[in-house]
Amino acid sequence: MCDKRVSARMKGKVYKTVVRPAMLYGLETVALRKRQEAELEVAETKMLRFSLNEYIRGTAHVRCFGDKVREARLRWFGHVQRRDSEHIGRRMLRLELPGRRPRGRPKRRFMDVVKEDMKLVGVREEEAEDRVRWRQMICCGDP
Repeated sequence: MCDKRVSARMKGKVYKTVVRPAMLYGLETVALRKRQEAELEVAETKMLRFSLNEYIRGTAHVRCFGDKVREARLRWFGHVQRRDSEHIGRRMLRLELPGRRPRGRPKRRFMDVVKEDMKLVGVREEEAEDRVRWRQMICCGDP
C-alpha cells in the first residue's frame, strides 16, 4: 500500500475491497454514537493518508466512511423489513421493553438511528418492500 509505483486508483480499489469491509463488519446492526462514528472516520482517514500521502478521497475514489455505514445499516434494515411480520428479527425491531427508561439522556437505540438515516437519505419504511428500488435509493455512489 505504501509503494509509490502503485497508482492511487489501485490503492483505492485495494482499500475498498480489503480494509473497508473489515471495518464495516457487523456495524449494520449497531447504533453508533456520533463520537464513535467520528473515531472510525479518523481511523479511515489515517489509513488512507498513510498509503496515499496526497489528496485522499478524490485520488482513491473513496466515499466518506459514515456514508458507507449508513448504507449498510439501511440495507440490513430493508432486508429485515421484507421478512414476514412474525420473523424474530422484525419483531425485535419494534420491541418495547416493559418499565421505564432510566433517568438522564436516553441511549441511542437502533431504530432511532435508522429513522435519522432514513430522514437524511429521504426514504420511508414502506419503500423497503421493493428491494431494487430500496437499494437504488440508499446507495451512496461508491461501490
